Amino acid sequence: MRNVNHGAVQGTRVGAGPASDPHGRGLTVAKVVVIYHCANGHRTTVPLIWTAIPPPQWKCRVCSQPAGPDPLDPPPGSRANWAKQSHLGRVKSRRSAAEGDALMAESLARRDHLGEFNV
Repeated sequence: MRNVNHGAVQGTRVGAGPASDPHGRGLTVAKVVVIYHCANGHRTTVPLIWTAIPPPQWKCRVCSQPAGPDPLDPPPGSRANWAKQSHLGRVKSRRSAAEGDALMAESLARRDHLGEFNV
């Protein structure tokens, strides 16, 4: 017999889950751990469900370079120093010195002669 002190709601919180699973583990699924290696020597472990096909490449969690499952032949790093460059370094890598000088001369001409340029 239930009363106010011994009801089913006592001792539980909202959203606690079903009362039939006391440990909260739920269903267990068989997993496979795949180890990926990047060109910088980092190891990234990725747990996958055993029925899933592991992808040929994974993003390294340390340096964000592509990583492969073969430690002796990791995929080549793409844009190895791109994340470490400053904005000015990226601009310099896209333009030659002559193009930079031409852009600077045009910018200075606009600054000095505002009335002649219609933007």
